[in-house]
Amino acid sequence: MQEEIFKTKRASIKQCELTDSFLLTFEREEFVFKLCDLFAFRKKIMALDLIALLESSAPDVEIIHLPNCDRFLVLSLKEILEFRELLNGTFNTLALNSAVRRIFRRNVFNF
Repeated sequence: MQEEIFKTKRASIKQCELTDSFLLTFEREEFVFKLCDLFAFRKKIMALDLIALLESSAPDVEIIHLPNCDRFLVLSLKEILEFRELLNGTFNTLALNSAVRRIFRRNVFNF
């Protein structure tokens, strides 16, 4: 069963409980990540220097290697910003879900 965690206009991340993985859909392509790979991907996206990208005379694109995969993404500045929104939303949702479960467990077992 796949449950959507977060979605933007062109991308989404779903969690699959059966395979314990995350499914990133972007531009009609799907990429499967384990949690540690999703963290690594987020770290790469967040580490991109957008100011340097804007100030450069080169095209405003970055080539990102996907963790544990033979695939690359060529992302424009707009797509980088969308991925930042997607990944921040995903990890905020996961953190909130974890906090709710922790509170629920504590309240259920302490009556």
